[in-house]
Amino acid sequence: MLELREIASIMSGVAVQEVGDGSAQFVRLSDLSELRCGRIPVLATGKEPAVARAWAIDEGDLLVGARGASTDACLASRPVIGAYISLDLYLVRPDASKVDPGYLAAFLELPATQAALAGSKQGSGLARLPKEALEKIGVPLLPMPRQRLIAQLASCFRSEAELLKRLTELNSVLGREALARAIHTSDSRSH
Repeated sequence: MLELREIASIMSGVAVQEVGDGSAQFVRLSDLSELRCGRIPVLATGKEPAVARAWAIDEGDLLVGARGASTDACLASRPVIGAYISLDLYLVRPDASKVDPGYLAAFLELPATQAALAGSKQGSGLARLPKEALEKIGVPLLPMPRQRLIAQLASCFRSEAELLKRLTELNSVLGREALARAIHTSDSRSH
């Protein structure tokens, strides 16, 4: 088992100076929830960060919530590639020669990992996960072929969850439409 900092680079977010016509885009903590649900967030725009530690999100990066009750984590998807992360997020760039990004994302979502991260949070209200606590989380490194299989399995479960959620939404719309038609048909027959 290795600490996360031994298999990935971990960067803190940057302050967002929002400007409507800014050239840089930023992912905020609220956007992470949208990404996890498979939706495309509306990113904040602002001035290009002037600090050296500001890394643009790249394919294979993970976005990890620094604040909140749970420690949300997700793989960066196409809509956020090239954007920067805000102060309430961490950018985790896995060393692809040591760990599969999808495997790492699945590991970070495990209940035991979430409990360990929650135990490290500090502050009242909207507790914050210190960067050091994230860096020190132990990650079991399996052989790369097994990591890839686990990453694919996690991806299948996420896809299934998204499909089931969409099906539930569509079923709700269909039910309301059926009720509206039944009421409308009943109302027009009574006149």
